[in-house]
Amino acid sequence: MKIKVKLYTILKKYSKGKVLEDNTIILHEDTTLQGLSRSLSIPDNIGIIFLVNNSPQGKEFRLSEGEEVKMFSLICGG
Repeated sequence: MKIKVKLYTILKKYSKGKVLEDNTIILHEDTTLQGLSRSLSIPDNIGIIFLVNNSPQGKEFRLSEGEEVKMFSLICGG
């Protein structure tokens, strides 16, 4: 299935070579948000906020064809 994905902050670097120029990626049916993170080789120890069609979702959310996913990392400072 084809979905649109936008990565922000430090996550942008994980899109190189995996997300097409039109910000889409091809995934297997029933892929979860966690599966999307893994297909982008994002380490599990990076905290991520997922928005699917502008609504917050948990990592077990199953994606459907044509959805738009925005991914933000949790950033802490001192």
